[in-house]
Parts: sequence; C-alpha cells; structure tokens
Amino acid sequence: MLSGNKGKVGELAVRKDLVSVGYNIYIPEVDTAQVDLIVECHTGIIKKVQVKTAYKLKTETSLEIDTRKYIDTGRVDIIAIYYQPEDIIAYVPFENNRSISLALRTALNNQNEGRKWFYSYSRFPEFS
Repeated sequence: MLSGNKGKVGELAVRKDLVSVGYNIYIPEVDTAQVDLIVECHTGIIKKVQVKTAYKLKTETSLEIDTRKYIDTGRVDIIAIYYQPEDIIAYVPFENNRSISLALRTALNNQNEGRKWFYSYSRFPEFS
C-alpha cells in the first residue's frame, strides 16, 4: 500500500468513528497545515485534529508516534491514532510532547507505572 493511502485509511476510520457519535467534521481543502480534520464538539468548541496511522507496534506491547513536527505550532489540539491491525482509535490531547507512546498490552515485566494505555483515550476529548 502506498504511504499516502495508509494515512487516508486512518483518516477515513477516524471520520467514520466521530460522525457515528454525532460530531460535525470539516476537512481542510489542502493538506499542508498539519491539520487533517476540524471537529465541532457537542459543546460548540472546535478542535484541530492530526491523524496518525500505525500498522505495527514499536515494542511487543506498545506503539509510538513521533510528534516533533507539531511542537509549538499551535495547529494541533488532538492527535488521533488509528491502529489498523486492531481497528481501534486513541484521541490524545496534544501537549507539545516529542512523541506519544501508548501501551496496548501488559509489559512482560508487568510494569504499569508511567504507562499510558491506548484504551484510556478511546473517547474524543471535548473539554481539554
């Protein structure tokens, strides 16, 4: 699959998910401003969303998304991460971090401290 098509798969999955729960979605005419979707929340707040699609885990238990190019741009409110092998989405508020690491499985050493779980971000954050 071509790289552009991989990203489009994630964007379509996120759009479908958000529309199915009643959000209004707006799509920028051009894809040069690091914003894939504009989401109008039920509260009337507008959120700018960047969609990232992952096809494999970085480790045996978690995935990692590089977010360095969005730091201090003010363009991204939410990073929507679509994990294609399991057809699941995490909506992570963007806090100018260099990367986002989310666990999908328990670590081999059962460590939980400091781990962020993919499933903790399954709902779109309207109020952040």
